[in-house]
Amino acid sequence: MSLTMDITATEHGIVRLFAIETAQSFDHSSLTHALGIEILDPEQVDIITVSDLDELGLEGYLALGIGIEPDEIEAMRPQISALKGDVALVRSAAFGGKATTLTPRAPLRWIASFGETPLDTTAPPITTSSASGTISSPAPKQRPTNNRVLLWVLTAFAIIVLTTISMFIRITP
Repeated sequence: MSLTMDITATEHGIVRLFAIETAQSFDHSSLTHALGIEILDPEQVDIITVSDLDELGLEGYLALGIGIEPDEIEAMRPQISALKGDVALVRSAAFGGKATTLTPRAPLRWIASFGETPLDTTAPPITTSSASGTISSPAPKQRPTNNRVLLWVLTAFAIIVLTTISMFIRITP
C-alpha cells in the first residue's frame, strides 16, 4: 500500500521530513518527481546531507533552523537520529498555496511531519507618558484664494477676444 498525503490549499506551517535513500545525485527535479507532483518551489525545500550539519545535527537544524518545537523533535528522536545520508525538508509553502496530493515513492521515505512554531508578534503595552492620550489630526489648511491668477486668466482672455475682433475688423472691407 502506497502512502499518499493530501495537502490543502490553505495549509501552512507544516514541514515534512523525508529520507533520501539513494547513492545517486538527488536534486530539486528528482524530489519533485519522487513526490509525484509537477511543481515545487525550490525556495521552500531543503535537501541536506546530514553529515554536513556537524555538531548542530539534524535535530538542532530542525529546532533552530526551521523552528520546530523541541517536544515534537523529542518524540521522533530515535527516527531522526537514525537518519544518515541525505534528507529533504519540504515546507507547506513549497506547493504554492494549491491543493495537491503527494505520493512519495523510492528513493524517498517519509519520516515525519512537524508544525513550525508561529512567530510571537505580541508586544507589551507601552506605558510611557508620551504614548498615552490620543493624537488628533490638525484641521486641513485653507488654501488661500489666489485672486492674481484669476485676474491674469481674465486679462489673457480679454486680450484674446479683443485681438480676434480687431483681426476681423481689418479683414472685412
